[in-house]
Amino acid sequence: MADAEAGELRPVYRASSPFDLARSPVPRFDLAGPGPRPRWTVQTQRGCPLACEFCGASRLLGPHRLKPAANLRRELAAITATVPRPVLELADDNSFAGRPDAPELLEILAAAGARYFTEVDWRAGEDPGVLAGLAASGCVQVLVGIESLVFRHPGMGPKAVDLPRVINAIDAIQASGVAVVGCFIVGCDGETRGSLDRLAEFIEASALADVQLTLQTPFPGTALRRRLERQGRLLPDRGWSHYTLFDLTYRPDPMGVAELESAFRQLVRRVYSPAESARRQAIRKRIWQHNPRFRPCASEPSPST
Repeated sequence: MADAEAGELRPVYRASSPFDLARSPVPRFDLAGPGPRPRWTVQTQRGCPLACEFCGASRLLGPHRLKPAANLRRELAAITATVPRPVLELADDNSFAGRPDAPELLEILAAAGARYFTEVDWRAGEDPGVLAGLAASGCVQVLVGIESLVFRHPGMGPKAVDLPRVINAIDAIQASGVAVVGCFIVGCDGETRGSLDRLAEFIEASALADVQLTLQTPFPGTALRRRLERQGRLLPDRGWSHYTLFDLTYRPDPMGVAELESAFRQLVRRVYSPAESARRQAIRKRIWQHNPRFRPCASEPSPST
């Protein structure tokens, strides 16, 4: 700030060491002012212990760090002092991953009386310490990266297992009363029109509560971008404004650029058709009937990613 006031800003500022999340101050939630809010944001950790090739969060935010439970108690107390029974978004890249105190975090969330959604990987469905308390803590929805049916991304570590095991874990999460949004990355190496048809069929036959489809995107700083740069596959005429997750920024293999763009649009129209959207909405309603915290009323927004 002093450099800005003096008109002497440097191009880049780098911290000498990663910020210690134990020093995180309680955000000034009161500055949001009066009136209802669709959601409040809390971050329980920074980054992710995994290093998926496509992920911009795993390494760009520095090493994986956990925010201490005491800090989270203070933040949640500040929110609930402003509004009882809030809706939260945990702004984590992989909540509970690498967190030995996951049961304590779930207890803190439960005590706040909030409802929340977050991102986890499928292993939450196999972790007794997480699965047993997830719905009771106020969680109503999670996003889980299934990623791709045709390509095994480097860096996924323990996430990289056979699809049936992933689906079994997702089924366990949903059986507990927590809806799962399955996240798929389209356009990985090996993607064809046939594989996209199979993905559509898989989604249509699945019990996923909702679906997120995005195009593979080589964000700056990721291992994916470095690989595509080495291979000369980045499209030179598609700059930062195209990095939307829905615009193609590289040459796919084996499909052509126009072919993948067209196939992706067709996939989106099929997966998000009125009939498919209604089917998944019915699934969400059935799942939430088993969630002790989810009692929506007409004036409240539904959790969404």
